[in-house]
Amino acid sequence: MGVRNKKRQTLRRLDSKTLDARFLNEIQNGLNCSPFEAEAVLEVVKEVYFPFLDEQSVKAPPGKVTLIAVSADEPAGKTVVDCEKRSVCLTIHRGSEDDRILQERGAAGFRPSSFARKL
Repeated sequence: MGVRNKKRQTLRRLDSKTLDARFLNEIQNGLNCSPFEAEAVLEVVKEVYFPFLDEQSVKAPPGKVTLIAVSADEPAGKTVVDCEKRSVCLTIHRGSEDDRILQERGAAGFRPSSFARKL
């Protein structure tokens, strides 16, 4: 057994949570492609589609954050690299509605309402 390199493991876990990693995983598992073939498909997709995608249009609006996360359906103990990933959009601030709740109930009253809206 070798010595675990926690920094390397952390970097590998973060690398597996990118759009590229999600795409490669979908191609490899969905179409039963080899990693080499999946990488080739990804490069072609980037060449064909990326010049037409406006970087400004894919950004989340103010008050929202878009993340790639491991699907809730994945079992515990499965490596992050092999897990299905999903894009999620989190609402951090709903605008005037959140401002009103903070004004009326304060921070303590705001927390339960922000938790309830996520369920």
